Order: sequence, then structure tokens, then C-alpha cells
Amino acid sequence: MDNNHFSNCDQEPIHLCGQIQHFGCLILFDATKNCIGWSENWTETGLPRQSVFLGQSLTKFIDCLAIQHAIDLDQILHDHADSFKRRYVADIYLEQIPYYLSIYPFDNKIYIEIEQHRSQSHQFKNTFFYAKHINDSEDIWKALAENIFTVTDYDRVMIYKFSESGDGQVIAEHVVGDLEPLLGYRYPEFDIPQQARQLYTKIFARVTPDVDAVPVSIWGLEPEKLDLSMTAIRAMSPIHLQYLRNAQVKASGSFSIIINGKLWGLVACQNRLPKYIDLAQRHLSIFIVQYAVNSFLANKHIEENNFKLKTKSVAFEIRQNLFTKKDLYKVISALTTSLMDILRTDGIAFKYLDKWHIVGHAPKKDMLLNLDNHFSRTISDQLFWQSDFKGHQDENETTFPFPGIAGIDLENKLDFKIYFFRKEVKVEETWAGQPEKQLIYDPTKTINFPSPRTSFNAWKKIVEGTAPKWKEREINFLKSLSITIQEACLKKIIEIQALNEKLIEINNVLETFSYTLSHDLKNPLAALQMTAQMIRDRPGLSQEFLGKAGKNMMDAILLMNNMLDKTVDFARSKSYEFEYETVYPERFIENIIDDCSVRFNVQNLQFEKGRILPIDGEKTLVYQLFLNLLGNAIKYSSNKTAPLIGINSQIEEDYVLYKIWDNGIGMSAEETERIFEIFHRLPNAMQFDGSGVGLSIVKRIADRLNAKISVESKLNQGTIFEIRFPIRN
Repeated sequence: MDNNHFSNCDQEPIHLCGQIQHFGCLILFDATKNCIGWSENWTETGLPRQSVFLGQSLTKFIDCLAIQHAIDLDQILHDHADSFKRRYVADIYLEQIPYYLSIYPFDNKIYIEIEQHRSQSHQFKNTFFYAKHINDSEDIWKALAENIFTVTDYDRVMIYKFSESGDGQVIAEHVVGDLEPLLGYRYPEFDIPQQARQLYTKIFARVTPDVDAVPVSIWGLEPEKLDLSMTAIRAMSPIHLQYLRNAQVKASGSFSIIINGKLWGLVACQNRLPKYIDLAQRHLSIFIVQYAVNSFLANKHIEENNFKLKTKSVAFEIRQNLFTKKDLYKVISALTTSLMDILRTDGIAFKYLDKWHIVGHAPKKDMLLNLDNHFSRTISDQLFWQSDFKGHQDENETTFPFPGIAGIDLENKLDFKIYFFRKEVKVEETWAGQPEKQLIYDPTKTINFPSPRTSFNAWKKIVEGTAPKWKEREINFLKSLSITIQEACLKKIIEIQALNEKLIEINNVLETFSYTLSHDLKNPLAALQMTAQMIRDRPGLSQEFLGKAGKNMMDAILLMNNMLDKTVDFARSKSYEFEYETVYPERFIENIIDDCSVRFNVQNLQFEKGRILPIDGEKTLVYQLFLNLLGNAIKYSSNKTAPLIGINSQIEEDYVLYKIWDNGIGMSAEETERIFEIFHRLPNAMQFDGSGVGLSIVKRIADRLNAKISVESKLNQGTIFEIRFPIRN
């Protein structure tokens, strides 16, 4: 026997069986609406003998039935030839007996099912009761089982939920008589093979009225050419029928529980004696199941919203507290109770700045260090979770008490990591018979099939070494928590960096002002000194000279006061702000030239004065800018035989362009790139007094005034500075 036999064991083509159950009949038409097949029991339903024959048109077949209400076949079949979209059901009478007639297009064919009408009308008048029972019940699934029992009267109605591993468990049940309850029982995955599960997602109701009834063959089409996936009266697999016999039931019914497009579970019904529930009962049951699903989803949505509110509250506290607490340790410590509640954990351990902190039930320090070392070596992900971690066993080989572990590792980024622990929960599982899959070989199909189980006696199994599984929403919260901590810490770091940068900026500006005071106050101080010396050393000076000297001294003192006031204001406010005003440089340029000529002892200075336009700026800053530029021009041309400096201005687009030039020592092209660096001095300027601060002050002032400054120079020929002051509207 080759391996393909085993690989096909769950692939019995149950939808291609070519047979139906005895309680209905099936008539088939092709896409051109001509009859191509029928079940051999069609005459037993009372169909007129002239209604069914090969090639009979669908229209004539419908006309033979003498249906009281006309059927619009075009509307039913339009655009639905290739896929199942809807099923049209009509009431008909055959030989004065009520029947259901179902029409639906599928697989390029038109299917017609006919089965007898047998349900009680009162069942359909109590839909409000069914809905209210579900709404008022604390257990939706228990109420659903009771409702389905009311509609179908099966001996046993079970709500069967599939697990992630594929097996299933009875989570609710309603039983009558002396049947043994199966609530909590588990069933192995192979009891409901995959091909059956796929069909449950296509057609939501399946019934077997009598496991011993002989199936009915279909004439006209070979079984493998007839897809009965959507046929409600399709015959059941012999394996499934034998399974039901072994379970000592004669009839069964199943209704799909579909949630978010997936098969979540089944309403599984059993009866000790043969039992038929008709199409209307099945449709009502499907409606009640869907109502229960909607109620379940609504409750789940409320639960999810409450969970989100809790998690958002924690995230908000983390973000807020990281800016008010000293460190991450205090923030997490204050939230451990909330974190344990949200994640349903027994303990937390977290490490910050290489120090561990343990809260609640968690491994002791030595075991925790071993765990951390293990995860550091084996897990590279920032986030991880397990529900069956084996841990490190001690000498007595006892089970590790915390198989449920989740962790966030931010050690590389924040020197922080956190573990969440769940204790072991021993679970006693009760299985409906020992879950052992046995295969039998069908030589006619050369395929192995799972053998129907013969024992459904309770078989118990103790599951150890596991903790409650981490739910998807809990994992999502862990991801969100990791991102929140990182973002909050990063934001705090950025804020600190911004404050540091601001502090550095303030210190730099303060430093600049200190140099400004020591550098720029020299001019007015030199003027005061020279004037005072003249008054002291030259007796008999005229009143006119003394008046002019006194005015110059008062102007110098006023200038120094203004500069000192601006420095004090800056120091107090941490940021030197000013309001723009119109500044007229012509008022102080003559004084700057005179003071600098005295200071640098230049006797024969030639000064070319052009047009001096007003500037939008701040008076003291503009004064300091011109003081440094004109002072440098005079100083560095003072050794020339005929020293020359000049100043001129003009309107250029949105700027007032000032040019200041001299015929001094000049500089090379390489030096012009560094000319505004603080403390940088030209190699050919060492014979002149200076500290390399003046032009750095000029650059800072230009930046504060949003002005642009540039320089052109040639070595030993002179320098031209251009300053563009923006014109404010």
C-alpha cells in the first residue's frame, strides 16, 4: 500500500456520492433549462408522470405542477448560473399533500428539490420567544440549545465548538429522557473530517432522519459529474452513518455556527429513534442560530470595548507619568496591578537599569536569572509568549510552576524588559471515547478511510504543564504596551535633548554676549578714556569743546547702558526677544568711524560714505553689527599708507543691501570659509590686537535679524562685506 492511500484518508468525495436521502427527490436541469437527471424515487412524491423525462424543459416542468403562485424563473436564475447565491422555496401540493419545492442554480446546473411539508405552524409564530430567551440568558449557547430543541424536538441538542487544534468540545447541551449528558466532552478532529467541515461552510443545515434508510440513486448523470455540495437532501457518507449507529442514535441534525466567515462550531442534534425535521424547521433553526451568533458578537464587542478602555487608560498613564516620575521603574511599579488584571497574570518581573523587581507570584531571583539567560540566548524577538513553557526542573523533577510566560524585551533600546507569568492549571479532559484514529482500506476506491469509532465511553486525560492560552487581544495589548513604552520614553528623551540643545544655545548666546561686552564696550570706553585724558591734560579748553566732549561722553555712557540692559534682559528671559523697529544707521555710523579712528590711532583715514538707508531691526543689535564690521575695516587697513574704508546701501528686491569695504590686509579664499568661526584669527592678522570674536558676533546678530551676510576678499588687497537685511511688510 503506497503513501497516497494514507494521504487521502480524509478526502472521501462525499459531495460526489450520486445519491440522495429518501425523504425528498431531486430533479436536474442544465444551463439551457433542459432536464438531464432525476432521482429514482420521483414518482413517490406524487409528481405527474408527464412532468419528468430527459430533455423536458424547466418551464414545462413547472407548469405541470400547477403551482398556485407563479414562479419568476428568470428572476431566480439570473446571474446565478455559476455560483450558489440563493435558494427559492415555494409551497406546492402534489395529490393534495403539501410539499416544499426548492430551486437554486449551482455548478452550471439548476437543482430542484422536493420534500414533504410536515412542520407545526406554531413553531414559526414564536420567533419573539426564541430571541427573548437568548437575550435574557446568561449563557447564549445554552439558550440556543434549548431553542433548537423547542423547534426540532431532538432528544439531544449540543453546541459543539471547534478548538484551534481542530478537535471540539461540547460547551452547552439540552437532553431529555435518560440520555447521559455529554457537556464538556471532547471529540477528536477526525470525527468531523475536513471535507465535511468545508461543506458546513456552504450549506448550513444537514439532517439524517434515519441512519438505516436506503439511499436513493440519481439517474441520468454519473456520480463524479454531479456536485451535491448545496443539496440539502444529499445522502450521507456510509462512514458517518456507521458512526451514528455506533453512537446508538437513529437520526441526527447539524446546523453551522459561522462567525466572521469561519466555521466556529456546530449545533449537533441526535435522536434515539428515526426523526424527520422538514425544510421550514431547518430554516427556522438556521435563523435562530444566526440570531445567537449576532448576540454573541454583540456581547463580545462590548467586552472588547471594555478591554480597550482599560488598555487605553494604562497607555495614557504610562505616557503621562513618564513625564512626571523620575524613571520607568516608578511608572511600571504604579501600574503592576492594572497590568496583571488586564493580562490575567499571577505575577510580573521587570528589569530596569540592571535591577530586577518582582511583583506577585513569579519565579525567585535565581530561577528568574536562569530564565532571562535562556530567553536571551534562544529568542531574538522583542515580544514573545508561551503557554506551555517547560522551564528548568529541579532535582525532584517537579513541573515548572509558571508555564505561561510573555515578555517584552527592550534591553537594547531602554535597558528595560518585563516578564508576565501565569501559573500551571491542571485540566481534566473528558473525551467521548479514546481519541485514536484507525484506518480501514476500501479496495473498490483504493483509499484508506478513518474507521467509525465504536466506543464513546468517557475517557479522561489529565493535561499538565500548561497555563491558560494568551488571547489575541492580550497579545495585541503586549504589542501596544511595548510601542507605548518606547514612544513615551523616546518622547521624553527627545524633550530632554531639546532642553539640552536649548540650554546649549542659551549658554552659547550668553557666552557671545559676554564676549560682546568685553569686545564691543572697548570702543565707547576708549572714547571716554581719550576725552577724559584731553580734559585732564589740556587746561583752558573752550566751552564749545567741553560741550562737545561732554555730549560724546554721555552718548558713550548711554550706549553702554543700553548694551548692559539688553544683556540683563536676555539673562532673565533665557531668550532674547525683541520687536522690530526702523533703525537709522546714519545716526551712529559717524560716531563709530570717529571712535574707531581714535582707538586704532588712524590719522589719515579716507572714508567713502555713500547712501545710508534705514533698516528693519533692533537698534542695539544693528549698532553692534556695524561697530564690528567698520571697526575691523579700520583696524585691518590701519597699516596702509592711505587707509580707505567705505559704506553704501541700496534696495535689492526684498532686501536692503549694505556693502562695507576696505583696502586692508584681506584674506585668502580658504580663509573666507572660516571667517565667522569664534576665536578664529587670520594668519596675517597676528600683528593686530584681537580675540577672533568680532565676526562671530556679526554672524549671530545677522542670524537673529534674519539677514544674510557674505564676504569677498583678496589677500593684501582688501575685503568687501555684503549684508542683506529683509524688508518687513
